[in-house]
Amino acid sequence: MIKQSRTGARNRGAFFYLLFDRRLMAALLLMAFQVQQPSQAGTPLDDYLSQAMSNNPALAQANFEVEAERQRLENLRARFYPSLALQARASVAEGGRTIDFPAGDLLNPVYATLNAQAVAAGQPPRFPTVENQSIPLLRPTEQDTRLIVRGPIYEPVLDQQLQAQTQAVGAQEAAQLQVKEELVRDLHTAYWQYAQAKARITILEASLRTLKENERINTVLYKAGETTLDAPKRAEAETLEIQVALRQAQTQALLAKEYFNLLRYAPNDSAVELPQEELNPSAIQTLLDELTPKTQGNTPAPALTRLERSLAAQRAQLDASRATYKPTLGYSIEGGYQGRDYNTGPNTGFASASVVLNWTLADAGIRSSEVARSQAQVRALEARARQVNRQLQLAKLQARENLLVSLDSIQARMAQQAASEESLRINERKRDAGETTQVEFLSAEQSATRARLGLVTAVYQARIDHAVWQYNNRNIPEPSPQEGAQP
Repeated sequence: MIKQSRTGARNRGAFFYLLFDRRLMAALLLMAFQVQQPSQAGTPLDDYLSQAMSNNPALAQANFEVEAERQRLENLRARFYPSLALQARASVAEGGRTIDFPAGDLLNPVYATLNAQAVAAGQPPRFPTVENQSIPLLRPTEQDTRLIVRGPIYEPVLDQQLQAQTQAVGAQEAAQLQVKEELVRDLHTAYWQYAQAKARITILEASLRTLKENERINTVLYKAGETTLDAPKRAEAETLEIQVALRQAQTQALLAKEYFNLLRYAPNDSAVELPQEELNPSAIQTLLDELTPKTQGNTPAPALTRLERSLAAQRAQLDASRATYKPTLGYSIEGGYQGRDYNTGPNTGFASASVVLNWTLADAGIRSSEVARSQAQVRALEARARQVNRQLQLAKLQARENLLVSLDSIQARMAQQAASEESLRINERKRDAGETTQVEFLSAEQSATRARLGLVTAVYQARIDHAVWQYNNRNIPEPSPQEGAQP
């Protein structure tokens, strides 16, 4: 009886040997060890970064916004120079007001007396009869053509507006740099997320092939009466579980790939090349050394620089609001021709030069409210700058700690994989000798699959966390203590 049991166990062991062929296991291990190299010079990721810098619409928008602010600055600078304008007017008028002059009523009685005296002296009358005059204020035809030169002499508001716009250009340039660096971070993140999903797909597909074969064999054994119904049912459940995990990994890969193509503005479903190498202890150690944070960032955070520039611009705008209380002084030089028509001649040309003083003495509080509004905006930006400073410090700390945790996770996953692989090898030997059950062997195989998935996930998560750490590793100064602030 015992001999027959041992013989049956050997037969089942030989049968399982067909299922878990050594060549299949070797292929499974090889696929599990395929991972991506870190981004180095000349890698496909560098080419994708170059494409994104040239094609990304968000970065193009930031570039155009910088150019718009620079042109506005040039506009303000040009206002310090004189402007030359040609002004011409030609008009035709009829009717309108008149000036009535009673020349006839005033002169005709005198002229009549003088004419009567002349007739009495035997002389002909010499004075005519005069009509009353009506002089129109509007000429029937008139033209006025002149050249006008105007310019500022003293305009304090313009000086402050120029300083404010200079700082606004700096703020927009910082915003452009922020968009660029966020694009680099997001590209790295999407790239490694896609690589992570593809590696998971490779491992899960290999595991699925194994489990499907296991399901088929268990069905055959059940029909042959060598096992109970729970064996094929459990094999089917394990197969379905892996299929769900595989579907999730495929969805993750699709979304990560399409998001990556969106960032580099490539057509949908464009191919993304992933560099690969075998993951061994030596390669992992090199990766750990490369990803370990060693230096503190010495470059300022673009978000903080943008706020500082915006704050400086708002302070200059506050000075501009205060400068509206001061007078302005300008000049105007005009020269040209006037007359009933465009004929030139004596008394048709003219020229004038003026110095214009403009000083608003009262405006019912318009300027004071503008100053108060600018002061409120300055204080709001100061509060915002303090808040962003603290947020950036927290993000920097969080990015570093997340990266360190990911690096520790790689080492832990390596140990788990080594243990699971060793357990799988032991169960293989027992299986070949018919000394283990199917359940024990499948449990060891599943543990090995989970360990491989865990190591691949940890490696790519570390690369993602490294990209986030590089983005947040900045020189962030401590905020100065504020009056009235509570410790």
